[in-house]
Amino acid sequence: MIRLVTKIGAVLGGNSGARHSVLDLPEDAVGAEIGSKYYIAPWTLETFINELLCTPKHRVPATGTSRELRSDSYAVLRILTNLIIALENAEDGIFLEKHDVFTEMHRLGQRQFPWQRGMGNSPSFYRSLLLYGTGSAADYFECDVGLTTADFVKVGVWLARALDRSDGVNRNTDLSSISITPEVRERALSRVAISHNDARARARCMRATNLHTAYKPSILRNFPIIAFGTYNERLRAPLPALILERVTGGHYLDVVGGGPTVWSEIGERFEQYCVNYLSIMLAPYTVRGEYSYGPKKIRQRTPDVLVSDGNEVILIAECKAKRMTFEARFSEDPITDAATGYAEIAKGIFQIWRFLSHARRGISGTPPVRSDCLGILLTVDPWLTMARNQEEKVFAAAHALADKEGSIETADRCHVPVCLIDDVEFALQNGTATTFIDACRELSFGKKKGWILSVAHVSEPSVTRPYPFRERIGDILPWWPSSSGTDELER
Repeated sequence: MIRLVTKIGAVLGGNSGARHSVLDLPEDAVGAEIGSKYYIAPWTLETFINELLCTPKHRVPATGTSRELRSDSYAVLRILTNLIIALENAEDGIFLEKHDVFTEMHRLGQRQFPWQRGMGNSPSFYRSLLLYGTGSAADYFECDVGLTTADFVKVGVWLARALDRSDGVNRNTDLSSISITPEVRERALSRVAISHNDARARARCMRATNLHTAYKPSILRNFPIIAFGTYNERLRAPLPALILERVTGGHYLDVVGGGPTVWSEIGERFEQYCVNYLSIMLAPYTVRGEYSYGPKKIRQRTPDVLVSDGNEVILIAECKAKRMTFEARFSEDPITDAATGYAEIAKGIFQIWRFLSHARRGISGTPPVRSDCLGILLTVDPWLTMARNQEEKVFAAAHALADKEGSIETADRCHVPVCLIDDVEFALQNGTATTFIDACRELSFGKKKGWILSVAHVSEPSVTRPYPFRERIGDILPWWPSSSGTDELER
């Protein structure tokens, strides 16, 4: 069945060649999208694979007849995934009897939006490598695994491309054409591939919870490749996009144990990334990073990003690189289960309010801050996406911090939209500095308060701007895009 999912996933992704090995899959299924009768959502396929791994294999009786599930038919997979969806809908109904719909909407968004945005695009690719593949994070990974980030990603990209074109790859494929030795290949595979038997055991352990079926942990996020055969020589990837996700955004799994030094640097790099990105994309506005102000004995620091029109600061941003735990994404009570993370978000909102209070009282120095200055919080993960209940509690915590500080008046406590950096990048690459500022204003004071930035933003059809840091990928990955073997990776 895993092979069948791999083939059908390839067909739905646009690979017409994979269609011929599935008996009942017509040409209309190639590249099928939402609305097509042949479409199966990738998040449903991911759940199906995990449930399949958790299901004990049927023992064929020694005598008599038995029924065997066909693993070469689209109709079979359609029936099984429809059963998964029916189960999820039934569990939704039970959950909504006791919980607010907005809690469910947050979890739904966490599951679906990353797939809908697409994995492995240039912004997320470069940003993830910058955060988790440079500095002390890269040093920690190389020391821990005996592998450089550049080689890890190279093997991952090769596997993603190869397994996107085929339903299987031999583990012992010679990768000397891209300057990868067997030893390096195996070290990389130790992080992204798992044997079928181990996958079954680990999936059963990971998913042994009372959570909604759709929101249980996925083994494919840790190991997107499953190895079959006596020597684990046959590699399959039910959803090849997850390989790219694993070696970019998911690379944080490899450095999460690096300790405070690693995570402090990751936070600093995210702040600098936001300053550098916005400096380019918000021109002709002036973008400045944080600075110190106030008396020498009680120096204060501004928020991480200040945007001015040449005369006054019109927008300020605080940046938070903290990643969401599994509990923060899918818990029935995320504020309690991921209290530390949500406290960081509340602190970021408070920091913006405190600066606005200082600006109003003339403490912040120059340039002056406009009276209707906007504030936004930029995050690596979607902490408050479609999360009204969590948002209310986070803002209550921010108000408590402001009350304790004192001198932060109601006028200083503007609404601070919490914006995922992916949405910021999408808006600015499909609009201008003006349309972006307008969207931030709508999120803060307008009718679109509480919306997702990329939805609130009014794109200009005639404006499509390239990602400004695509050429910098080569600074982290020396083999990208001109070194030997790149042509093979790009095909």
